[in-house]
Amino acid sequence: MQIKMPAKAMRLGQRYAMLSIITASLFLFTKLITTGTPQSQTIRRDVIADKPPTRVFLWAVPRSVSTTLLISLSQSPDVEAWFEPYLFASQMEHFRLSGESVSLQWGLKMTLASLSVTHGYDMRDVSFTWVKQQLENYNGDKNVIVKDMVKGIAGKFNNIPNGYTHTFLIRHPLRVFASYKQKHNTEGGMNKGLKLTEFSSCWIPSGYFFKEMYDLVHHIRDVLKLKVIIIDSDDLLENPEEMIKAYCKETGLTYSDTMLNWEPNNDIWWNWMLPKETSLKWWWRSVYYGYNPTHKTSFSQSGFGEKMDLPDHVDDDVRELAQASMKYYNELFTQRLQVASYESH
Repeated sequence: MQIKMPAKAMRLGQRYAMLSIITASLFLFTKLITTGTPQSQTIRRDVIADKPPTRVFLWAVPRSVSTTLLISLSQSPDVEAWFEPYLFASQMEHFRLSGESVSLQWGLKMTLASLSVTHGYDMRDVSFTWVKQQLENYNGDKNVIVKDMVKGIAGKFNNIPNGYTHTFLIRHPLRVFASYKQKHNTEGGMNKGLKLTEFSSCWIPSGYFFKEMYDLVHHIRDVLKLKVIIIDSDDLLENPEEMIKAYCKETGLTYSDTMLNWEPNNDIWWNWMLPKETSLKWWWRSVYYGYNPTHKTSFSQSGFGEKMDLPDHVDDDVRELAQASMKYYNELFTQRLQVASYESH
């Protein structure tokens, strides 16, 4: 069910958004003059002789500690990390179809980002074809790790780039949907106060994320005939050291102890490949609030958190989506990488 906003409320919302952008722009230009934005750090790569760069995809469902895992893997100096390029492509496709991508709000934000951010790419360039070409044509000497949401590539399997090892991060559906609803109610926005069953398909796809992941695993393994590596977030949180070691061994990434513990760094995304507009937005939020409310937990912690118990009581809408997802989750769970079985090989 998609909620329609009254025309008067929509006009007021657009005016408020414009005022917010102008205010934010003045604030940002003031900060740029006085302090400047953090820029991408120059990281020395210790080149490993005769070892070609490794390219890895990390496909995830929401609220599965995937951002924390990307932060962990980004601690290695020989990694170039990409953050959700196909999800951005799907958003831009939606915006282009709706006309929002050519609005004055978008133009202001993207122009400001292009002027002030040196690392990343222009959101206006992003399309499924563009992402595929960028990932296939990468010719640097760093290993590449691309973290993305399965929702972003759903129905677009022809745009999956060649030359990558595909890994999948799953989490129990009750945890996923309870956390997903809490996030939207906490952060506000158009979904605040809504049941998950009332979210539009822009937020929750028809297969509730898990059917989309199941289909993608099937395509990678059975159609493309490529290796599939599945890990469960509970296993990762229970035994991060052994799981990260096993993950690196399976994918060819270089393991480092820094992947287990790191200094909290709200600016780590300046070294990630993501839209300049997003980098600037996250930076502005971190300056304005004193922390980055987007992925707040991931950016503020110094390692992997503890495994949480399954919630005892959940709302009916959370339970409905979780129950519909369990058959796909259980099938993927049986195929996951396990430290015990891995060590026996």
